[in-house]
This record gives sequence, structure tokens and C-alpha cells, in this order.
Amino acid sequence: MNIGKEAEKFIVNYFERKRKIRLLRPQRGERGFDFRNRKRTLFIEVKGSGGKKPPHFYFTNTEYERARECLQNHNKYEIHLLIGVGTDRMKHYKIDAKTFLDKARPEIVWSFPVRREINDHEI
Repeated sequence: MNIGKEAEKFIVNYFERKRKIRLLRPQRGERGFDFRNRKRTLFIEVKGSGGKKPPHFYFTNTEYERARECLQNHNKYEIHLLIGVGTDRMKHYKIDAKTFLDKARPEIVWSFPVRREINDHEI
């Protein structure tokens, strides 16, 4: 199992056991989060790392906008960071929308989409 899937599985189980909330995947057209509750008042983003130290986590514009929208509409947006996924020393952190919006800083990321023309570059 990959780190992302394992982190998501952990969070789904965590919410069912500890908070008695069943998480759902976003429906078509819903963006900026990995899970939500049925009432659409709680939105969860999951980030995981297999390492021992917290890495630099990157977020998309849609994740940032969803957090901002949730804060404005008095909904909850939680980022769950899992460090050490797949180890016996995994640590779990929760960041709320306000903290995320206060501390997040934009960076420039270059994208190089070659899916359609990838065969043009085959050696």
C-alpha cells in the first residue's frame, strides 16, 4: 500500500473510532479536500509522509480556497498530517483552517505536462 492510501485509511478509521463520524469522498465537482462529512460541514485534507521528520507539505490552490471558504461559512476544515506512515512511530497532527490560512505562503511551482506528447520523447 502506498503512503497516501495508508494515511487516508488511518484517518477514515480515526474519525469512525474517535469522533464517530463517517467520512465520505468528494463527489464530482467537489474540490480542495480528501473527505467530508455527510452534512458538508466538515472537510478533511490528508497529507502523509513515511519519514521521521516533518517534510515540507505542499497544498493546491483549491485546498487553500476550500479552507478559506470553510472559515468564511463557519464550516470546519482540518488538515491531518501523518508523519512516519507505515512505521510503529507514526505521529498524527491536526491543523485548523485559521492556522493554515495565517501561516501558508504561496510558492511558484512549474508544471511540465507531457502526457499527450510523451511518445514524442521516447528514446
